[in-house]
Amino acid sequence: MAHDNPAAAAMTVAYGRLSDRGIDPRQVIGNAEFGPIDVAGLYEMLGMIAATEKAGQGPTYALARLALQSGLPSEVADTLFLAYNQQSAEEAGHGDKVFGNAYFLMGGYAPSSDQSAVGSGAADFLRPGPDKQENKKRLGGLAGVLGGIETVALNNVFPLIVSLCEGWDHPIARDLLLQIRDTVRPEESRHVLIWRYVFHHLIAPKGQRVIDMYLEATNTGRRQIGGLTLDSKTFARMQGSAAPTTRQLLGKDRVV
Repeated sequence: MAHDNPAAAAMTVAYGRLSDRGIDPRQVIGNAEFGPIDVAGLYEMLGMIAATEKAGQGPTYALARLALQSGLPSEVADTLFLAYNQQSAEEAGHGDKVFGNAYFLMGGYAPSSDQSAVGSGAADFLRPGPDKQENKKRLGGLAGVLGGIETVALNNVFPLIVSLCEGWDHPIARDLLLQIRDTVRPEESRHVLIWRYVFHHLIAPKGQRVIDMYLEATNTGRRQIGGLTLDSKTFARMQGSAAPTTRQLLGKDRVV
């Protein structure tokens, strides 16, 4: 008999796939605000994170190209091109090689766009147009949205996944912990720095109205993956007093 509840149907599938791999899906490995989380819950989260990370590849690739067509000073344009181009590759790696691989080893298939918290990640609207000012406006708007997503991932999602892996004594969990520590967290930290770089170079000089718009774009991104919105005081604190350096954005200097 078919499930009327799609979430219940998905969980039934998860139980079956995990069991087929010899993994106990009902083993409780942690807790969240909404209650205890079992291995099947972790499995579902990994599918969502893998799909969401992979979806970030398209927009960041598009932003890299848009940065070169937005009338920015050459140093800023080149920095954003390099940083977003690198982020695009890293997002794909996180989706495929880190979270996607763990999901597969637990019984999942290649995550699909319907599992993503942000949709497919299509970025046709980011294709550069003839109006450099409009290109810059689109660049700033999506940079805020992506920054909101990245701040929630870095400060909320990944710590939750780490705590669940720590509660599950299994080779998949141990390997995922190492990959998050050694690869994902450092790279995601740099992705947040791009959000700060855009703020200091493109947004802050334009005054309070544009700052407020960037904050709202950031909160739009945070809401997309279930994060709490930022107030203006917290937002200002997170932006810091100065832009990160190019070397920090590209991982050549340690982020303090």
